[in-house]
Amino acid sequence: MQDLLFIDKLSLRQQPDRDPTPRERRYYVWTVGCQMNVSDSERLEAALQGVGYSPARSPDEASFIVLNSCSVRASAEERIFGKLGELMRVKRAHPETRVVLWGCMVGPENRSVFEQQLPMVDHFISPSAVDEVVALAPNPIYTLDEPVLPVANTAHPPVSVHVPIQYGCNMTCSYCVIPLRRGRERSRPLPELVEECRRIVDRGAREITLLGQIVDSWGHDLPGRPELADLLEALHALPGLQRLRFLTSHPAWMTDRLIETMARLPRCMPDLNLPVQAGSDALLKRMRRGYTTARYQALVAKIRATIPQIALTTDIIVGHPGETAEDFAQTLALCATIRFDKIHIAAFSARPGTLAAEQEQDPTLAVTEAEKEARRRALEQLHERVATELNAQYLHQTVDVLVEGENRGKWRGRNPQNKLVFFTHADDLTGQVVQVQITHTGPWSLQGRRVG
Repeated sequence: MQDLLFIDKLSLRQQPDRDPTPRERRYYVWTVGCQMNVSDSERLEAALQGVGYSPARSPDEASFIVLNSCSVRASAEERIFGKLGELMRVKRAHPETRVVLWGCMVGPENRSVFEQQLPMVDHFISPSAVDEVVALAPNPIYTLDEPVLPVANTAHPPVSVHVPIQYGCNMTCSYCVIPLRRGRERSRPLPELVEECRRIVDRGAREITLLGQIVDSWGHDLPGRPELADLLEALHALPGLQRLRFLTSHPAWMTDRLIETMARLPRCMPDLNLPVQAGSDALLKRMRRGYTTARYQALVAKIRATIPQIALTTDIIVGHPGETAEDFAQTLALCATIRFDKIHIAAFSARPGTLAAEQEQDPTLAVTEAEKEARRRALEQLHERVATELNAQYLHQTVDVLVEGENRGKWRGRNPQNKLVFFTHADDLTGQVVQVQITHTGPWSLQGRRVG
């Protein structure tokens, strides 16, 4: 997915140590990609549990295996192909096992090729089609009688839930395959989203993150052309909801009204992902991003003036075709000037069908793998230094932390700026907002003790 964070995840919801469910009603879901893929997989798991399935700890234990795929980077596809190779053994041992390749790797232009190359796969399903995947599960014992929520009926529902509010993308960024795989932009109606989020909160979630390829463009294709600010207003009123976030935004759609709404609503967290992708105007033009560095910096200044406590994160691609040493130097300079709280860095990976893949065929525009790696390391070093300095400002401060769960003997949660915080305490504080005094800081997380 364009601009969203990259995740490689096996999701098992509340799997007991000894579940008597027979193999023919067990599923295994493996997810590679961004938060949208994770959200899709969470909905799929909830739906499979709704029809009588239980999660399996390994593919060998499951009769229904789903790989939710990503094609944003070549490395993601390589992971999927590697996993499919492992499944050949499972299919030989259990020929009745049903395997589904789902997600962004599956497109109309490659389905027939995959059918020949991947004999271990029984079905190929396009992204986000949860109902289509569930319909393929053998041996269901129930039918779904209500819309699927990304929260299964478990003893400990997740504290923070991602909710897709739009699918597809209308942008034409040179490097991105998402419009080819997920199609044109489609916004979900406001009443539908409010009702879904209400039910999610009623089931125990305390934080909701709204997802979209270009999330701040939500609503422009709906009757009446509502804006993301309208949706934030409506969700902010939900009883029990404590925190509200959204990603990923595009500078072109970040309006004054949206910024003002974020500043005014106390449950809307001061946390914004605003991808810049490069710090060179020439490269931004080649990428078809639709803005200049001056415009981007002016937008950042406006956001920080309106929301002084904002934490800004961004995405950057290094090694895009045509990126010169001077272009990359300008990217480093921009990052040093803006001082992002977090940078998600990706080395350029050509995606078939994109403009950038064509550009890379021109030897005068191609960037070597060694250059990509050197630039990635240089940007990572700058980012680590800046993140260390920014997080050091939290030392001895007391921050509000929404506790998400336990991790290696410590409670894990996040402050309003989405900084990861760890602390120890004897009681189970999951789902609570507690005050934590920060006693140690680092570039990637904060450590502290509970107070109050």
